[in-house]
Amino acid sequence: MVALTTGALGLLDRQATRRADAARILADARTLVLAHLATPDVVPGTRRLGQPGRLFDLPVAAGAGPDATEPDYDGNGETAGRCAFRGWTPGQALQPVTSAAARCFGRLAWRDLGLVLPDSDPGDPAGAVPWVVVSPNLAADRGCLVDLNPLLLGTSFAAYGCDNRPLFPWLRVVDARGRTLSDRVAVALILPGPPLAGQVRSPAAGPAAWLDRFTLAPGCAAPCQPGTWSNAAFDHPDGQPTTITAGPADDPSAARPGSGITLPLDFNDRLVWITADELFRELEKRARNELLRALATFRDTNHYFPYAAPFDATGGDCRDGLRFGHPAAAAGNCGTGQHLALADWFVGGGWQHYFSYAVSDQCRHGRSACVAPGLTVGSDTAVNALIIAPGVPITTAPYAASLGAPQRPLNGMALSADARQYLDTTVNANGAAGVFAATDGAPAPANDRLEIVR
Repeated sequence: MVALTTGALGLLDRQATRRADAARILADARTLVLAHLATPDVVPGTRRLGQPGRLFDLPVAAGAGPDATEPDYDGNGETAGRCAFRGWTPGQALQPVTSAAARCFGRLAWRDLGLVLPDSDPGDPAGAVPWVVVSPNLAADRGCLVDLNPLLLGTSFAAYGCDNRPLFPWLRVVDARGRTLSDRVAVALILPGPPLAGQVRSPAAGPAAWLDRFTLAPGCAAPCQPGTWSNAAFDHPDGQPTTITAGPADDPSAARPGSGITLPLDFNDRLVWITADELFRELEKRARNELLRALATFRDTNHYFPYAAPFDATGGDCRDGLRFGHPAAAAGNCGTGQHLALADWFVGGGWQHYFSYAVSDQCRHGRSACVAPGLTVGSDTAVNALIIAPGVPITTAPYAASLGAPQRPLNGMALSADARQYLDTTVNANGAAGVFAATDGAPAPANDRLEIVR
């Protein structure tokens, strides 16, 4: 009895240690991936910080287990920029994301990210290396997706795509009963764990040798969603989301009799994810800082602030005399040097189409005194310039007071000329009058975020 008890306790200790190690690896990987995606591009030609296509200097072996083109994948991101596709089989070449058939997944390039892992064979037979599944929205080039900023979170992709088919929905994560936990997932990380029955891991093996599945029987009691849920599946129809399951690994009650799960159950994948909302919050912080830097540089050089671009100016062209619109990223008819010098990653990600901008009549070209009265923000009547992050479009009731209907700043990739499609309060949407209000205390919902520039 003592021996049995000791053995059982030892097994429980080992299981607890494995769970703790798995949680640490996934937490570290998630932190490193999010930090990597939100880091401005520092090398010309790399693609990052919300630019279409620029996730994929995120190092990832996008293929089966070891990348199909590198059997002994060593944790570096040599295959960055290429994905599998609907109908792909292990051994086929990976492709750039140029169609709605793209499926972006594979083992994470842990060395490039600086992730510390237990010693592992390059083929990872123990399942100690996280897999990453990426929404192709983050890997598509500009031919598929012009901008990548929070305006997309309120946009339907049904009407267009890079090959005239529906573009990519975000990933969907479901629980052990098939219920949706999130349908706006940008990146999911899966730790496979040790092989289960039937999983034979080799350089030629496909994703199912690492990633698990389970079945919920037809007729299972609500809220169970019957069907087979597989983390290795990627051949879903174009326009439908890649679905990943957290499964029963952290929900043992889900596998009890009567739960609906077909037994015996073999599933030990562990999962964390980053939603598009969280990713865009991090990207927006960096983009806002870049815009503030560019405005400060312009002011220090010229002693006033630039004019704006119209809300529907896809090129970001400055319009002479316009004091309320989007930040001007190109000269337009304002003359050389009369627009902001913004980083390539900022313009490449379409952030000039996201932020709203206003300048005081006292602090524009021809009037460099920058004295009161300026723009009015609440009780402050001496504001020189203002930027507003409009947040995610409000598309469900109760609607933003400015419009009283679903906001639609994008029609396909065409920008609306109507400030109400971006800004939520009536006062802010009428910004041409030079008066603005912070959204604190405004009728809900309102998510405009104002930043005064002196």
